[in-house]
Amino acid sequence: MATKKSTPVDEKFEAQDFNLFDALTAMDKKDYGYYDRLTEEQQKKFVPYMMTHWMSAIKGSGDVQGYYLRSVDYHANKYLFNEYVQKHPKLQWYMLCASSPDLGKQFHQWIPHLGSKVTSLKEPAKTKDIKEYYTKIYPKVDSDDIDEIAKAFVLEHKRKCYLAETYPNLKQSDIEVLSQLVTEEDIKQYEKDRGN
Repeated sequence: MATKKSTPVDEKFEAQDFNLFDALTAMDKKDYGYYDRLTEEQQKKFVPYMMTHWMSAIKGSGDVQGYYLRSVDYHANKYLFNEYVQKHPKLQWYMLCASSPDLGKQFHQWIPHLGSKVTSLKEPAKTKDIKEYYTKIYPKVDSDDIDEIAKAFVLEHKRKCYLAETYPNLKQSDIEVLSQLVTEEDIKQYEKDRGN
C-alpha cells in the first residue's frame, strides 16, 4: 500500500501571529530564549512598548503588584526609547524578562491610558475618566479616596493646560515645574492684570 508523502508546510502559512499571553507567560518565567523561538514574522509583531504596559500591571497582592510596576520601570521602561536600544528588540525582550520576579505565570491586566490630548495638555482631563483610570490602577482604594485623587488631578491638570496654552513654547517638563510654583490666585491675578 502506497503511503501519501507529506508536503512541507509553506512558511507563509505557519503561525504568524504574536501571542501576547504566551509572551507574558514566558516573561513571567524569565524565558530569555522565547524570542529566539519566534518566527521572523512573529518577531516583527513584538511591540516592546505595549508589552511594558501589559507586563507592569498584574492582579495579585499589593507587594507583587508594586514589584512588577517598579521592576518593569527600572529594567525596561526607562531605557525602551533609547535610540540604540530601540534597534534591538531581542535586548528589549531580555529587559522585560529581567523585570519578572520569576514567580510563575501571573494574571496581567490592561490599564487604560489617559488620552493623548490629555497627556499632551491639549485637552483638560475629565473627572469621570480620571476616576476610572485610578480605580483600575488602585482597585482596593476606597471610592471616596479615588474621588479626592481625581479632583486633585483634574484641578492640577487644568492649571497645566492653562500654562501650556499661555506659554506654548515651554517644554512639558517646564510646565510641570511651573505648575507646582503657580497657584490659582496667581493665575487669577495674571488674568486680571491682562484685562481678562
